[in-house]
Amino acid sequence: MIPNIIFYITASITIISAFMVIMSRDIFRAALFLASTFLGVVGLFILLFAEFLAAVQLIIYVGAISVVILFAIMFTKDVELGNPFSKFKFIGLFAGLIVLAILMSSIVSFDWNTNFESAKPEILIEAYKNSIYFIGKTLVSTLVVPFIVSSFVLLAAVLGAISLVKEGNE
Repeated sequence: MIPNIIFYITASITIISAFMVIMSRDIFRAALFLASTFLGVVGLFILLFAEFLAAVQLIIYVGAISVVILFAIMFTKDVELGNPFSKFKFIGLFAGLIVLAILMSSIVSFDWNTNFESAKPEILIEAYKNSIYFIGKTLVSTLVVPFIVSSFVLLAAVLGAISLVKEGNE
């Protein structure tokens, strides 16, 4: 009973924050609502016992992406003008309704009486119990080259951002 209440509270906060991202005319407040949406997703991951995904979501999205968005807003001129409405409002509404229809048809057509525990192979259950161990082992053994390449790409992005900010101050 208590986990259901916690889920509904967390899901409500996440959905309301996501809605406020769309409806907010102030871009700074929209970025703050986006950060709270990311925090809500962290809470949902914790409720699903996916601690590693919750930690990654917290570090990357809440910590890094939200801060980068806020810095970009602070360095942007004419932020106080707000978020003007676009001429693509009706196209966006139409695309959103199509996505909503696809999601609703998927939810309605799904067989909710499936017994998921009997459908899982034993190796998936064992991997789920030790998911952080297996993800770490995979990152430093099989995926070590892509891991290092992504580190260099992130380093290049940080150096590029620093050089752009430094050129703007001169």
